[in-house]
Amino acid sequence: MTSPIRSLIGSRIKSHRKARHISQAALAEALDIDISSVSRYERGDHSPDGETLVKLGAFFGVSPIDFLPSIQEAKWQAVNDLRSQLIDMVYRIDDPIDLERLIAEARVSKRANLR
Repeated sequence: MTSPIRSLIGSRIKSHRKARHISQAALAEALDIDISSVSRYERGDHSPDGETLVKLGAFFGVSPIDFLPSIQEAKWQAVNDLRSQLIDMVYRIDDPIDLERLIAEARVSKRANLR
C-alpha cells in the first residue's frame, strides 16, 4: 500500500515534470537514475532518497523541501486514501442488511468519537 507521504511526494514530482513538459525518461537521464525509479516515485511506490531530492530541487529550480508534505497535508492525504478504500469496499457490498449494519456501526462510532 502506498503511504500518504510517498503519494504526495510523487504527485509533486509529477506536477513539476508535467509543468515543464518533460518525459519520465528525460527526467531519469537528468537525475542519473532509472526511468522505473521515476515511475515508482510518481506512483508513490517509493520515495526518493535525500540525494535524489536535492537533484530534483536543482533540476526544477526549487528547494528539495518543496517536494515534502507537511504533517497536515499527509493527514489529509491519508484521510482521502482511506475514504477511497472505504468507497471501494462499500460498492462491493450487495446485501442491504450488510449496508444497514455498516451505517449503524459508523453512527455509533461517530457518537463515541464526539464524546
